[in-house]
Amino acid sequence: MTITYLVRSPGTGHSIEALFGSIQREVDQQPGIRTKRVYLPHISRGWRSVWQNLRFVRTLKSDIFHITGDVHYTALALPGSRTVLTIHDCSTLVKNQHRPVRYALFWLFWYYLPIRRASVVTAVSDKTRQELIRYTGNVAQKVVVVSNGYDPAFRHQPGSFQPSHPVLLQVGTAPNKNLFRLITALEGIHCTLLLVGPVSDPIRQALQQRLIDYRQYENLSRAEVIQLYADCDIVTFVSTYEGFGMPVLEANAVGRVVITSIDSPMYDLAPDSAYFVNPLDVAAIRQGVLRLITDTAYRQKLVKAGLLNAQHYTAAATALHYRKRYQKMIFIQPTPQPAR
Repeated sequence: MTITYLVRSPGTGHSIEALFGSIQREVDQQPGIRTKRVYLPHISRGWRSVWQNLRFVRTLKSDIFHITGDVHYTALALPGSRTVLTIHDCSTLVKNQHRPVRYALFWLFWYYLPIRRASVVTAVSDKTRQELIRYTGNVAQKVVVVSNGYDPAFRHQPGSFQPSHPVLLQVGTAPNKNLFRLITALEGIHCTLLLVGPVSDPIRQALQQRLIDYRQYENLSRAEVIQLYADCDIVTFVSTYEGFGMPVLEANAVGRVVITSIDSPMYDLAPDSAYFVNPLDVAAIRQGVLRLITDTAYRQKLVKAGLLNAQHYTAAATALHYRKRYQKMIFIQPTPQPAR
């Protein structure tokens, strides 16, 4: 059985690719299964590039196709009975709610039609599944939840907490990561903020105005990201919108305390192993950071709970869920009838 993982064009992002890289390695270990990864040739900017990607996808051969995320529309050019579609979030619809034409196009070609066509559709969290049902109606009732699993390279690395000048790690700098409120909350707290991702001029100005000591990183290797987790004392992830929230799990796995949003899916992901705050409340974010710095017993309790929580979200467990889906799809394939 050959599984082809269909991935967005290089230069679009890294998170989905890293996630399914771990899953693919786990699936590869099973006898009788061969996997390959295929990148789309064009970044999905405009209908010309979308059409070119669809033409490319039509030429591919495989027993099972798995669309790993973001390029949902490629399901329209694949055999529906042999296609798995994973949807990470509904952010495209959320961002375009007040742009009717764009919203309608994304709704139809990125969500509604691909969900209808694919044999198996998975969402990475129940929050995403409920959003799909809300946005696309009964067609999304077929969606099943398969939680993400973190890369096994994120292993427990004991560290010595620095209460006098802790290092805070923020993975991601997009608008939903809520950086302006986080920066405001950190004003006057002696710490260093590590930012992973591009930093806009307004964010840089806010850091300078609030006198925040920070270091910024881009285009890091997986090993370099893991090292930042090992080097930090606290992981911050007070996002206003997420489909899953992988940094929460990664912090749990490495053994670092994490402060995150009380909203789903973060709360669902780690109900006993993170400090939760209202992401819109700057004072609450500040209070949470200060408690994690000063309350040693509470911090250690969260770290211990996080190590246990991470065991429920391994890449191996996620791969097992997908393997069962693949095998079931192959088993129920219709047998070709001889020509009369």
